Amino acid sequence: MLFKGNEEIAKKIGLNTTHIDIHSHLLPEFDDGARSLEEALDICASMKRDGYEAIVWTPHYNIPKYPQVNPESIREHYEKFAPVIENETGLKVFMGSELYCTPPLPEQLVPLAGTDFVLIEFPYDTYPRYLDEVLYNIQLKGYRIIFAHVERYRWLFPEKKKLFKKIIDYSMIDTLKEKNIYFQVNQTTLDHPDDFTYMQYLYDQDYVEFVGADKHHRDDKRTFVKF
Repeated sequence: MLFKGNEEIAKKIGLNTTHIDIHSHLLPEFDDGARSLEEALDICASMKRDGYEAIVWTPHYNIPKYPQVNPESIREHYEKFAPVIENETGLKVFMGSELYCTPPLPEQLVPLAGTDFVLIEFPYDTYPRYLDEVLYNIQLKGYRIIFAHVERYRWLFPEKKKLFKKIIDYSMIDTLKEKNIYFQVNQTTLDHPDDFTYMQYLYDQDYVEFVGADKHHRDDKRTFVKF
């Protein structure tokens, strides 16, 4: 499967390959990501050996649990740790965020690697009635929107009965694509297709433009992107 979004970002930031992870939590001691510099270096060194050229660090942003996270603290933390990881592992690190979407949105957003892409997430189990408002306001700022790990939002894949059978209603997925929304899937999901059969429609329609590892910890069982 060709993930055109990964390829586009790689070209925009001048990489030699398309071997980039656009969703990671690997700068240490910030949100729920790597717990120490040692752990971050260990994971990033493994990613480099596995063929990665770069990652985008995407800490959680706009979550009450992490009130200290804002554009200034993200940049300060990035400037402190990204050079260390790059020097020690050879893996390039770019700055971004994973924006938790609940109104009101922060005035200033942190896009991926200085591009016009913004990675966002929503509650997993409950349809957010403010969905259209949030998407409109982000696009109004001039950004393109990526749904992080689209496979997790059960409200995007409601079941309905048809001829005594349960089928997945993909109308909301189709509507989001009509609004030029991009989708990212985690590599672990691709590795276990039988657990995510409802995603096949998105693959068949070429609806998934991005893949990421969403790696947090050494032992989180999330697999690296397969290039």
